[in-house]
Amino acid sequence: MQEKQRQIIIRALQDDDPEVCQAANLALEYLEACADMSALRAALHSTDRRQRVAAVYKLGRIPAPEAGVLLQECLQDQDADVRAVAVQMAGVRREKGALSALVLCLKDSDSAVAVYAAQALARFDDKRLVPYLQAMCTSAVDELVCACLDTLGEIGDSAAIDAGIHAAAHPSPAVRLSAIRMLGRLC
Repeated sequence: MQEKQRQIIIRALQDDDPEVCQAANLALEYLEACADMSALRAALHSTDRRQRVAAVYKLGRIPAPEAGVLLQECLQDQDADVRAVAVQMAGVRREKGALSALVLCLKDSDSAVAVYAAQALARFDDKRLVPYLQAMCTSAVDELVCACLDTLGEIGDSAAIDAGIHAAAHPSPAVRLSAIRMLGRLC
């Protein structure tokens, strides 16, 4: 069946209508990506970190639900670089199934993963995230506090005002800057 689909899509690349051609191009990319799914699954189990990172990047561009499930699994990888890329890709995809795992990543042992998690959560625009982000505004990692404040500003819930007020007195100028920006977005 997939070969017949592929042939029809390839013929559609020659269609007179540019929108049909564009849709055919996207459909062909999608079919090819789905065909690569087993190879990506194998790459995710490789001992080579670089192969796993590359596979996660590819998964982030595949709109298939199976790719989202595999991305969620990558959020638990033992390597921080793999987790960091998986967090970013889950955010780019707005992978709703990964939301609770992304919240857990705010407390990742690697601060870069935690910062990326805070940034990824901004893409969800979900007010239920406010308490988790507020809690992280007391972190000793300034970059994480800034990312949480920025995300709180993006979400725009006035329940976050107290976190911004507290952060505005922080010793770090970067944190104070993020706090003022966040407070300026909340009405």
